[in-house]
Amino acid sequence: MKSFQGFFRDLGLQRKLLLVSVLTTIAALLVALIALASYDLLVARPRIVQELTVRSELFALNLDSDLNFGDSGSAARKLEALRSSPELSQACLFTADKRVFAYFNRDPSAKCEWSPDLERTVHNFDGYALSLLSPIRFEREQVGYLATHYHLPSMLERLRQYGLVLGVVLLTLSFGAILYALGSRRLVTQPLLVLSAVADRVTREQRFDLRSPVTSRDEVGRLATAFNAMLATIAARDAALRRSQALLTNIVEKSSAVIYVKDLDGRYLMVNHSFRMLLPPGSPEPLGNTDEVLFSREMAQAIRQADRAVLASGRASSHEETSGGTVGGPRTYISEKFPLIDEFGHIWALGGVSTDISDRKRGELELEDLVNVRTRQIADTNRELADSLGTLQRAQEELVRSEKLAALGSLVAGVAHELNTPIGNSLLAVSTLLDQTTAFAAAVETGVKRSALTAYIRDVNSGSQIVLRNLHRAVDLVSSFKQVAVDRATSQSREFQLDELVSEILLVLMPTFKKSGIRVSHTIPHGIVMASYPGPFGQVLINLVNNGLIHAFEGKEDGEIVITADTIGSDSVAIAVRDNGIGIAPENMGKIYDPFFTTKLGRGGSGLGLNIVYNIVYGLLGGRIDVKSALGEGTSFILTLPVRV
Repeated sequence: MKSFQGFFRDLGLQRKLLLVSVLTTIAALLVALIALASYDLLVARPRIVQELTVRSELFALNLDSDLNFGDSGSAARKLEALRSSPELSQACLFTADKRVFAYFNRDPSAKCEWSPDLERTVHNFDGYALSLLSPIRFEREQVGYLATHYHLPSMLERLRQYGLVLGVVLLTLSFGAILYALGSRRLVTQPLLVLSAVADRVTREQRFDLRSPVTSRDEVGRLATAFNAMLATIAARDAALRRSQALLTNIVEKSSAVIYVKDLDGRYLMVNHSFRMLLPPGSPEPLGNTDEVLFSREMAQAIRQADRAVLASGRASSHEETSGGTVGGPRTYISEKFPLIDEFGHIWALGGVSTDISDRKRGELELEDLVNVRTRQIADTNRELADSLGTLQRAQEELVRSEKLAALGSLVAGVAHELNTPIGNSLLAVSTLLDQTTAFAAAVETGVKRSALTAYIRDVNSGSQIVLRNLHRAVDLVSSFKQVAVDRATSQSREFQLDELVSEILLVLMPTFKKSGIRVSHTIPHGIVMASYPGPFGQVLINLVNNGLIHAFEGKEDGEIVITADTIGSDSVAIAVRDNGIGIAPENMGKIYDPFFTTKLGRGGSGLGLNIVYNIVYGLLGGRIDVKSALGEGTSFILTLPVRV
């Protein structure tokens, strides 16, 4: 098999085509012959049995009455009619008890005998003879049997016939294969041989300007056209490669950097002009020599050690090298070495580029001395700035405390002013009741009318209700102020209802915004429970409301501040403080949280209110604050706080 494969592989293309055509034709004919024989065995025989069985059963229908009435002569005459079927050799008619009743024999010497084997199998092949047994019934009663014997044509004769036909077909196909091979030689093989000759010449002579003749537009012609296009592309790339090589050579030679290539044994394969200028006068030719020949022993050992490290790691490396035996004295180089890898992934050489950094090193030393001087100066300046910053921070803390105390003083003054009204009303009602009581006591001595008694009771009841309402109001004010004061003083975390806390804070702020004419209200739904720091939260809310009262309604006689809240999921709440004031100028939006920035400097503004709010929200409360504002449309501060801190 291997020898045939080698023979076929080395055979010419034309002969290969002819051989393949002939072998394919022979194989197809053999497959057809096998298929015909298999068809005869597997399909033809069962079909013949079926057809002859049907014929026998139809003929047996004409013999039932003869058997029933015992007319053997009529049965024999009917059987004699089967002589017209040349393949039928014998027909025997048996009674129900298996005795011969009538028969037909093409061979007079043959006898009719009952076959038990045929009774079991109904049909039987014996060589090329076929025997069939068909039962005969008369009115659902079996009255006899018809046994027929056929002589079928020899299968070997049919195979010979098939072989003759296939032989003729084989000769015809072989002749066609020869004609096909000759046509292929003219149309396919010769153009391919011409193309092969051109390709062989291109390979041997490296003549990329050669072209293969194109004689047709079929596949071979398109192959020749593609081959010519490939040669044109290769020629263009070869020219481009030559130009690139020339350009690379010029760049390498004109470069001020030292460029070289070594083989794995350390011999130089390529060096540029800068490398040659590096060598002392009288040095040997570097190409083909090693570092030991060109440089001192110590320098050569250092270079080879760095080379081995790059070759062992397979990665590029960069390090400094100092050359002591060069022209012009010692020089410092930054040397970049890298492995050169072929198309199979193997390292075949070592490349290197060394850049002279001697002048840069001197500049770096000078720069380092200058940096040290500047560093000492900056350190002194930083210490002075740190002292100034500490002073500013202490001043800011004092201002913040002053701002808090001022706010608390304002709250105390407002609450005291607010308490004057209910307490004064209570004193007036009590003094009036005392006067009426004194007059009523004097009237009792002289006799009291029923109408006077009724009027006194009505006045006492009305006065008592006035006193009770005013005292309840005073108690609410004191309680709210007390809770706010405790929260701001302790800054402890506790659980609270958001709407109740906001109501207490607004109650404390009421004296402040009541005098300004600005309406302050909230629409926070009941049921929002927070576990946070109510004191710092109250300070944030007070600062936002006061900021709105001071800045939002300048030049306006009325306005409104509304506080709303909505839950965000299950762990956050958004609290909005909105006003319909004049809004914030766009140029001030980025500075509103800066400490000491205010548009009311010297007119009631310290510039610390929103800075305190920002620090508390992002610090202790663990949330964030956003602002939305438009000139003439008002401002909204939105606090997003966690429900539980």
